[in-house]
Amino acid sequence: MAEKTGNAAGSVTIKNKYTGEVLGTVATDTAETLQQTIKRCAENAAELRKMSFEERAQWLGKVATKLRFKKNDLKKLIVAEGGLPIKYSEWELGIVSNGFKFAEWYHQFVEDKPLTNMDGEQFSRIVFIPQGMAACISPRNTPISLPLYQMGANYLVGNAAIVKPSTACPLTMVEAFKLMGEMGLPALDAYGLCIAPGDWVINEFIQNRLIKAILSISSSHTAKDIIVQYAKYLKKSVDNSMGVNMYTMPFKHFVFECAGNDAGIVMDDVNLEKVAEWNVKASYTNGGQQCFSMKRIIVHKDVYDQYVEALRREMSKLKVGDPMDPDVDIGPVGSRKILMMMDVMTEDAKERGCKVLHGGTKVDTGSDFGLFFNPTLVEIPAEKVNDLPKAPFLFREEAFGPVRSITKAEDLQDAIRLANLSNYGMRAAVYTTSEGNIKAFKEGLDVANVYINARPMMTDISVMLGGIKDSAYPPGAKYYAQELVYQKYIYDGTAANLDKIK
Repeated sequence: MAEKTGNAAGSVTIKNKYTGEVLGTVATDTAETLQQTIKRCAENAAELRKMSFEERAQWLGKVATKLRFKKNDLKKLIVAEGGLPIKYSEWELGIVSNGFKFAEWYHQFVEDKPLTNMDGEQFSRIVFIPQGMAACISPRNTPISLPLYQMGANYLVGNAAIVKPSTACPLTMVEAFKLMGEMGLPALDAYGLCIAPGDWVINEFIQNRLIKAILSISSSHTAKDIIVQYAKYLKKSVDNSMGVNMYTMPFKHFVFECAGNDAGIVMDDVNLEKVAEWNVKASYTNGGQQCFSMKRIIVHKDVYDQYVEALRREMSKLKVGDPMDPDVDIGPVGSRKILMMMDVMTEDAKERGCKVLHGGTKVDTGSDFGLFFNPTLVEIPAEKVNDLPKAPFLFREEAFGPVRSITKAEDLQDAIRLANLSNYGMRAAVYTTSEGNIKAFKEGLDVANVYINARPMMTDISVMLGGIKDSAYPPGAKYYAQELVYQKYIYDGTAANLDKIK
């Protein structure tokens, strides 16, 4: 009942994704407790605004130091509740720690800027104003990096915020909040956690007038559902007493970071062994449970067979098992739903005449832990994807697990066509040594982020998030700090007109 209405008290029990050991039980919010938390955060926003950008950046740097001191404990918790291999938890923790350490780098995006008009005069400025309290919805696959990135970006620009981590792995964020409290982070009362499953939380965020912005990192289908719920509530707020529809509910600012179905393109002029090594990392790190993982591998026909063999050799080196083992590459999948989806995608491709080149097997314990899908590669011929709505599910939608497709391209233009044949547009990775090819890929790929001859898994403070099409809204690569402020235009003609108006 609590999942639907939010009116009944309850709790969630968190288990180790590998062993099933109970890690802890966390009380879940009701509608009343959530409303109280939102109100408390909003009331303390003024304390946050009293601090300068520089002061807030310095404090985030101190949080980064605290996180590094507690790194070993946090890594173990991330591995246990998230199922992430420990080598990957090190990477995830490092992203947010590094981002907080160098938070002042973002000042360039929110610093007041003078404007010069066509006559060379500077009477105007653009100043950046915090949007207001934000609700932040973060995914299961990143227990700490994305929820802390959402919170940190709001702290940096001066917005209060409430963070909703996934109920599948909330313990890491509970611990992070505890650490920030212990160190005396100023204005921490302007922030809160929401621990609750179910759509009623989204409804509360939509309906609550104290929430000015909603940030959601989720599938595009979840993001669209939020928009639908918002539209339904807008409709309920109509006042037609004046004879016309007048919506009493104000606009909210939405920032959606959604799925990726990224293409990795391999041309016929590269070291196939090295590219295969990098692409296996790009495809299967954290069991492929990353929005920016390489999902659809597209290979020039002249090297296709060689590359498939090189890729399979690299895949055979992947170690599946206990995520606490530092040598393990693939830990348990995050849920039974993911295990089922990987199975469905693989079987659907086989039924459509595609061939499993590697893997395709699973380990199902019959419980909600110890679930594995072995690294899998499925060959999908180009002729089976030309009509995208009828293409295999594995090609059309994001495979949020260790299953990847590979498709043969006739030439450069066919590779670009196949890469763009998607409802998504987050990233694309390209491997070629030809300057002509590079120019064509830069101009022709319909994505927000293009990586050419880059090492895999490039993500740091200087890398934008975002995509186009169904990968993000608003579309394009962006920094959260920019999305959490609005621009105010100020014209001050006092110097030119004071004498005239005295």
